[in-house]
Amino acid sequence: MYEPLTVGEEKFQLLGPPAFPQSIFIESHRIDACMDYAARNGLAGIAISALSGFKLSDLSFLVRFPSVEHLTILHADMLDISAIATLKDLKYLQMDGTPRQSVNLSNFPLLRELRVQWWPGLQFLGALTSLRTLMLSHYKPPSDDLTVLPAIPHLEDLSLVQSRELVLSGIARFPQIKKLAVYYLSSLTDLSPLAFFANSVMKSLEFGNCPKITNHNEVRVVRSLKRLAFNQCGEIPSLAFLNELAELESFSFVGTNIIDGDLTPCLRLKFAGFLDKRHYSHRRADFPPAGGTLSA
Repeated sequence: MYEPLTVGEEKFQLLGPPAFPQSIFIESHRIDACMDYAARNGLAGIAISALSGFKLSDLSFLVRFPSVEHLTILHADMLDISAIATLKDLKYLQMDGTPRQSVNLSNFPLLRELRVQWWPGLQFLGALTSLRTLMLSHYKPPSDDLTVLPAIPHLEDLSLVQSRELVLSGIARFPQIKKLAVYYLSSLTDLSPLAFFANSVMKSLEFGNCPKITNHNEVRVVRSLKRLAFNQCGEIPSLAFLNELAELESFSFVGTNIIDGDLTPCLRLKFAGFLDKRHYSHRRADFPPAGGTLSA
């Protein structure tokens, strides 16, 4: 899934960017050499994959490198990841797959970015005052909402992905959010919890493949928005609510039907992304491309 880049005569394998911080894949037969290469070349972090040269069953080698700050683990379900608890300086953690071991986030007081698929062993304990970015997929709390998560006072970027029953109740636990992205929440219908952000710093709000949303216009109270997206999100009766979003610059509604067909509220925007429909008042060609302007 993630094709490594092979470099140098020693053929070290690198991961990222842009999808990841640039990291070196740790190969179990030359762990020290890999760590030395990372240090000498100023790489952001290390990556571990049972399918890319790491043949050990656990990550106990990390005990010898407590200063690791960026860690990516692919195929975490194939490894014993218990040793990551020793990384007290960890600032970035991304895991693909669900491990068998529990992870207590209070072990990482400096953690700023967390990108994981939820599993029952993921423990949101501690104050988490350093956390700024959270990407959480397949989240299945007993309450089917966000009230089980702790308040994260300085969280700025939250992505919720592929959580079949999840709704947005409890979103007020994250008062400093600047960017909220919600994808593949197939049971989501109600956006009224967003009223909490009426006087907030939120700049970007994106929904994708949430076809049951019924009250899209509830976002009109988030007056600070500059970017808004409802892609593959059912039907919107009217775009009149956009007139209440004075700061809005970009609106995308690819695969979402505007019932009254009136796209006039989009004309003032720098970008409008959509698919042409016969009943729409305007065509895609009537709007400038992303980052561009209309030709004369």
